[in-house]
Amino acid sequence: MPTESLQFLPPTQARQLAELADRARLSLSRFASVDVMFDAVGLQMLDEWIDRHLHQFPQPSRDIVTVWGAFLGEVFRRRFHGEWAIDASQRKPRLGVVCPRDQRGLLFIDVMEQVQRRIKHDMQESLAFYYAEKSVEIREVEL
Repeated sequence: MPTESLQFLPPTQARQLAELADRARLSLSRFASVDVMFDAVGLQMLDEWIDRHLHQFPQPSRDIVTVWGAFLGEVFRRRFHGEWAIDASQRKPRLGVVCPRDQRGLLFIDVMEQVQRRIKHDMQESLAFYYAEKSVEIREVEL
């Protein structure tokens, strides 16, 4: 990915997203009645939470969508030592997490777009499955 289109978020904004994700984690823990972590199981819980929310509110608020994206992004950031960033390579800037890949540069994970796809296409765009796919892509070794 061309790094000139990436703009890493300032520490205060990255911290705000991390705090938002932690609030989501606490809400997920209450929802699931277990201690939810920033991992694949947490994303499965988030998929369930999204399903229940969409059942009641088919058009989720921008704030709740941001909370879901913050949680997804924090899972990638913490697991793969990523950083919150804006990708300005397209007409509309995209918020996501940039993860380093061994000897293959950086990979931009467009968390907010994936959350939008999850909302639009239900479990066909599962966040847990997306995480599994992108995890493989991050870890791929060039032969």
